[in-house]
Amino acid sequence: MKKLFVLAAMCAFALTSCHNHSSESHAEHEHAHEHSHEHEGHSHDHSAHNHDAHTEHAHGEIVLSPEQAAAAGVKTQQIVAGPFATAIRTSGKITADSGTEMVMVARTSGILSWNGRTPSLGQYVSKGKSIGSVSAESMTGGDAATSYRIAYEAALNKYERAKALREQQIISENQFIEAEAQYKSALNAYQATVSQDAKGGASLDAPMSGYISELFKREGEYVAAGEAIATLNSIASVRLVADLPERYIALRNRISSANFRLSYSEETFNTSDLNGRMIGVGTSVSDNSAYLPVTFEMNNAGSQMVPGSYAEVWLITEERQNVLSVPESALTEEQGQFFIYQKLDAECYKKLPVKLGERNGKNVEIISGIHGGEEIVTEGAFHVKISAASVIPGHTHNH
Repeated sequence: MKKLFVLAAMCAFALTSCHNHSSESHAEHEHAHEHSHEHEGHSHDHSAHNHDAHTEHAHGEIVLSPEQAAAAGVKTQQIVAGPFATAIRTSGKITADSGTEMVMVARTSGILSWNGRTPSLGQYVSKGKSIGSVSAESMTGGDAATSYRIAYEAALNKYERAKALREQQIISENQFIEAEAQYKSALNAYQATVSQDAKGGASLDAPMSGYISELFKREGEYVAAGEAIATLNSIASVRLVADLPERYIALRNRISSANFRLSYSEETFNTSDLNGRMIGVGTSVSDNSAYLPVTFEMNNAGSQMVPGSYAEVWLITEERQNVLSVPESALTEEQGQFFIYQKLDAECYKKLPVKLGERNGKNVEIISGIHGGEEIVTEGAFHVKISAASVIPGHTHNH
């Protein structure tokens, strides 16, 4: 009987202890649940989870509401490994396509008049419109025609020789363009003079529709017959002449296209996207230059490219596969360290330090910092960055 009583007491104690442990565990679980919530791989404090719309969590998360992200132009993209264009970084210059540029010349010697108002650079003129005139000197029409014919024949010979030298890569593309422009100017002047009475002066009529890109003479200035007065450019198409450094000469036959950014624009263009093609690569380095010219011909995107302007250029040579890369617009920089921003959920972002590899003007290779599959801010990264320091009182969001 005594043994039965002891056994019953031990069972009661065990049951009481199990119940107490369960109650304590449940209480601890409820307490922890109030203060911690695992959400897609990151945790938040939900005891009062109210914070301003623009703030940064203690553990590095940045909060930006969907409405504010949309207003700031924030866009995201899932980053996965893929092809990456390897490039040679260099500089270049936009030049006029020889087929879209013409020089206006004086058809007779005399005093220049701009019809009361000097044209401005960039001014558009229609083909055949008179923008000025040259009062003629005392010269017979026959004398003028002879003078223009001699100038035309000399320019033609120079132009024909320049074509042959360009094919042999003996002269640069710019030298050929100059010879071609002089030939067209001389031809235009000669043809106009044949049917023009030089004694009555000559009107300066636009030989094509386009924009005035250069003015060589001022109002009231003396000009000689055949002398250049202005340059017109339709700028429907342009050329990009890039400098290939001597140390990359072995890669010249691998160049397929180019990315480039103009000095006055943040946009990066690609020659292939502009229906461009590479029309020539130099074969020799001159004594005063350590570069080979690489010339592309392309459409002028919305007439944004002004002949004579300089550009930062990336010559595309080959394509590597299975590379993690992000757009240049995804990067921010702080004291030489680069960062990108990962979107964790609808309104949370995290700053990630990354190590960069090669760059091609549009995209940059990421060597470390991401593994692939992350949703990354590709546009508006700067707004996400500054949101950590900008607090807008009174706005909270609750989970």
